[in-house]
Amino acid sequence: MIVAEIKKKENVVEYIIYLKQVQDIIRANNFDINKIDRLIISKYQVDPKTENQIKEWYSDFILSMKSEKLEKSGDIDTIRNLTDELNKIHLALLSDENNYKHQELYRWAKPNIEEYKKISRQGSDNEIEIAINALYGLLLLRLQKKEISVETIEAMQTFSNLLAHIALVYHKLHPEG
Repeated sequence: MIVAEIKKKENVVEYIIYLKQVQDIIRANNFDINKIDRLIISKYQVDPKTENQIKEWYSDFILSMKSEKLEKSGDIDTIRNLTDELNKIHLALLSDENNYKHQELYRWAKPNIEEYKKISRQGSDNEIEIAINALYGLLLLRLQKKEISVETIEAMQTFSNLLAHIALVYHKLHPEG
């Protein structure tokens, strides 16, 4: 089973962040499947059949990005659709007065979402998209070995807690992943 399938089954938020990372990898490698094969796919220690499946998955991803005209920026439909669905779940949980856990998680995350939206200049009102983008930004900072403030880590933890709760509900609604 390839990484994307595993992430999709286990945690939809991690899956979305993984797809965002793949988009950036594809753009950084100028949509060149041979370059991606040399740098990434060939590093997987898998049997040839699985390696071909991974290469095919990347090739299909490249085609999707090109057909959706996402060569420079933007997210593929899969990411946008999943993020929208997670936001619908979030809004439904918020409207459920008996869902104290979600209310509390949101109460902790909301000021951080608003602050991140301001500093990142995101035009979206989809709070789940904002939180996911923030966590992806944190991943990029960590990959670049940049220093991350305690305040940022604490804010990101509120996003992570909120998104983990929503992901659990998502997986209850979609047990197949």
